[in-house]
Amino acid sequence: MLQFLANSLSSPMVHGPLLFLILQLLSRIVPKGKRVYQWLSCLPILWVFFCSLVYPSVLLIKPLEDQYPTVKVSSKLWQNADAIVVLACNHFDDEGLPFVSRWPQCTMQRNLHAALMYKEKHLPIHLAAGILNELDSASQAHYNKTFLMTLGVSPNDIYTHPQGHDTESEVDALAPHLKNKYVALVTSASHLPRAVQYFDLHGIKVLPIPVEHLSKKNVSFTIGLPNAFSLYRSERAIHEYLGLIYQRYIK
Repeated sequence: MLQFLANSLSSPMVHGPLLFLILQLLSRIVPKGKRVYQWLSCLPILWVFFCSLVYPSVLLIKPLEDQYPTVKVSSKLWQNADAIVVLACNHFDDEGLPFVSRWPQCTMQRNLHAALMYKEKHLPIHLAAGILNELDSASQAHYNKTFLMTLGVSPNDIYTHPQGHDTESEVDALAPHLKNKYVALVTSASHLPRAVQYFDLHGIKVLPIPVEHLSKKNVSFTIGLPNAFSLYRSERAIHEYLGLIYQRYIK
């Protein structure tokens, strides 16, 4: 239930208008606080505007993305690992689309980076996640295996564990196969703080390999018009902050 709420309310375009309506409703049913609630109802609109701007949205996500440094494919750091783990994101099961169009950026970048790492050194690659939505005909682990094989990874070096529907349950599925192993963990930069914590709970040592950065390393103040990508960047950041709150204080 909490996961559903987090997924549903992460977008400023959802929780902003919803909070606006709640405050407007309170201004009508609580006569003594009418003026206060009317003024407060301006805040959600300003919040949506704030989240839709480049610089504020970068400020939201950057603390998450900067927690772990970039590790280049050529780096010797990850080559000491026993295995590569790629966390799942999503896949569009639509044979009418070209192969490259069936993968959102999160999946594309995670899998591509893992394939480039494998090309540098042939480490075993572990994949998890089951069927993520009712339109899928196979598990996400299976789809990701297909992606990696297309890029030249040997199927003998790919280990699929087709269980899990979120980060926590994916790590639960992976953990029994990674005991006493040092793992190079590939996932989105903003997702790593939460993902690393789940591996830590299982006592698995990981080297974080961040990809899919939605902010640049060096950011300067930018004045621009509201845009959809900034809203998306803010949504991703808010989703991760909610996930961290659940992980650390509620679970």
